[in-house]
Amino acid sequence: MTGRRVAVVAGLVLVSAAVAGASLLLLRDDGGEETGIRPVRASAMLSDRIVVFGDTVRARVDVALDNRHVDPSSVRVRVGFDPWRRVEAPQVMRTDAGSTSHLRMTYVLRCVKQPCVPERETLPFEFEPALVEFHNRAGGRGALRAPFPVLTVHTRIQPNDLANAAPWRLDVADVPEPSYRASPILLLGLLIGGSLVLLAAGGALAYAGWPRRQVEAVPEPEPEPELLPTPLEQALELLENAARANGAADQRRSLELVAEVLAERGEEDGLAEAARALAWSPTAPGPDKTKNLAARVRAALEEELRQLEEERLREEEERRRRLEEARVRTH
Repeated sequence: MTGRRVAVVAGLVLVSAAVAGASLLLLRDDGGEETGIRPVRASAMLSDRIVVFGDTVRARVDVALDNRHVDPSSVRVRVGFDPWRRVEAPQVMRTDAGSTSHLRMTYVLRCVKQPCVPERETLPFEFEPALVEFHNRAGGRGALRAPFPVLTVHTRIQPNDLANAAPWRLDVADVPEPSYRASPILLLGLLIGGSLVLLAAGGALAYAGWPRRQVEAVPEPEPEPELLPTPLEQALELLENAARANGAADQRRSLELVAEVLAERGEEDGLAEAARALAWSPTAPGPDKTKNLAARVRAALEEELRQLEEERLREEEERRRRLEEARVRTH
């Protein structure tokens, strides 16, 4: 925003405030006396009602008037603040809005003299009412008074401090610019850098202390189960080994074992009787007979396995056929 725009906005704000203040003064009598001229209102106020010895107080007088009846340039305000003294020149501000004008006089007051020192804890001051004089456009003169509120002064001075005639000294020089042992910008950068370092360290500690998920080791494949031969296969193996070794005692034991296993399986092809007959024959069974019997038993076992495989295949085929029929019925 440019300086010209700022000035325009500030002017609008001041005009609005003046209109509002003038309207309030015209609609309300703040206790000021008047001489029968209604278009003029005046009020007086203080920035602080309770202060400490040596404080600065601002007194303000607001005058609202109707330009149709009163000439704003003829307004004069007379005030008296003894024993307080003005430490700055009065500030006068005038704003106009239509047929209404608002005048504001501001006085900066301070008292550091003996009359302003409370003899006890507090000291009230009643300033003289502000006298507002003006000329109306009909050629007449008028005046009204606007009383100030009571100002109460407290003290922090001990009775012994009053021994000297004029112990008070006032220094209103401007406060020097503050000085720093280290540059504030440098300190700010160091603080931000330290905060980032601490944040990074905290993040690293949190990462280091965060529980890790244990990676499960890939289990080693289980060894393939060792296929143990069935009792009948063990008996045949003994029978075949006995035949190769040509041992009569081993042949008889093998034949008897084959006969027992075949009998337990409930075979009805006569192999069990043949094996038992060879086992208990008066003469030692020859290798040819035992090999021939072992071949017949193995052939029977293979035939049994083939039949079992065919039965399994038929069952699978029947299961697939039923599933296909069920799928066709569903669709």
